[in-house]
Amino acid sequence: MKRRWLGAAVSVVALLAAAAHLVWPGLKIDASTVLLLVVALVPWLGELLESIELPGGWKVKYRDLQQRQDALERTTAEASSTAQAALGAARGEDLPPTMETVRLFAEEYQRLRKTPRQPARTAELDQLFGAMVTVLPRVPGFDPVRAFGDDDGGMRLAGYAALYGRPDPALLEDTVRALGREPTAFIQYWAIRTVAALLERADPDAVPEEVFDVLQELLTRLPQGTSRREQLGRLLDARRYG
Repeated sequence: MKRRWLGAAVSVVALLAAAAHLVWPGLKIDASTVLLLVVALVPWLGELLESIELPGGWKVKYRDLQQRQDALERTTAEASSTAQAALGAARGEDLPPTMETVRLFAEEYQRLRKTPRQPARTAELDQLFGAMVTVLPRVPGFDPVRAFGDDDGGMRLAGYAALYGRPDPALLEDTVRALGREPTAFIQYWAIRTVAALLERADPDAVPEEVFDVLQELLTRLPQGTSRREQLGRLLDARRYG
């Protein structure tokens, strides 16, 4: 409906411009007048023509543009619905949270991952993780360790968020092993922060040396100058000099 109103507006403006162009120079039908008349018809030709060549080499592909517009509208609607459901759960609107809440958060993570890589996206992902931390520790039956092995990055992030929000030192070794295998930089960062939260609550004498061996090996693989390497370096320094 919006597209039809927009099409009507384009046609009206173009027809008025064409009429003015005829009156002003003295009823001369030139290339500019023809072009304006074509523009007036453009919004209504999409279902009849595949494309049209305009003066100056401009070519409009109606059906291609129509398909892209429809796909964009569907994606926006779906993303908006998913985000609202996930963040609604974060505000406690859907109590108690369920495994469906976990799935919605995982879908929102995947949606954000598909957006252009820029600082704004990282900020949105951080906000999403914060919402996960608020909600996911309250999901009955959600197993973070099982989530660590999921192929879906959103589910793995959900596992770390659940533990970050409710640290259980008994799961430290499983978390460290999962961190050592984690391929995604953003998830790695929050996995490191989760390990730090677990270590803060663990009995230092009960932490196996293998845990720090895995973390030290991971440190050698992380790129210099990254926040992941900085966070892990601080964690290991705190253990070394603490």
